[in-house]
Amino acid sequence: MKKIPAPLFYIALLLFMVGCQTDSRSDNTGSASDPPMISDSDTAEVLPTGTTETFTYHDLILDVSNVYEVQTTSGIYDDGETYEYPVYICYPGATLTIVNAGMSDPTYEEDHQPRPQWGVYDIETDTRVNLADGMEPIVLDETTDAVFNLEASVFVLKFHFYEPQ
Repeated sequence: MKKIPAPLFYIALLLFMVGCQTDSRSDNTGSASDPPMISDSDTAEVLPTGTTETFTYHDLILDVSNVYEVQTTSGIYDDGETYEYPVYICYPGATLTIVNAGMSDPTYEEDHQPRPQWGVYDIETDTRVNLADGMEPIVLDETTDAVFNLEASVFVLKFHFYEPQ
């Protein structure tokens, strides 16, 4: 009986195993309504991706990434008047980038320094982060509740997070 050299045997076995793999890229089981996905190579977890929405309210301009959907809700001022504001439904990994923080006019400040007029509220820790020009983006999570006016404590933008059905 003739023996096959070991390296040749291992190469043939490797080629056989590679040929048996399926190409996962051709598996098209998702529907057209499923959100697009990205893969985080560190965790091998597939994360959905959304759009970047620009929110503008007077001088306040914010970019929110990874938005699944924008809805509208309403609130009531102290005097009983109702108002509407958007609710951004976000995927995990959403960020809030300050384009223009809508800070106060320094002309009217005693020390001629602009002051924050807006903040982000974290419901879990009951804390706020004042929005200022030049800030690093803020990572949004399930505890990030809303953007609000610091003086009036009125929400102008609320965040909810996507929950698959």
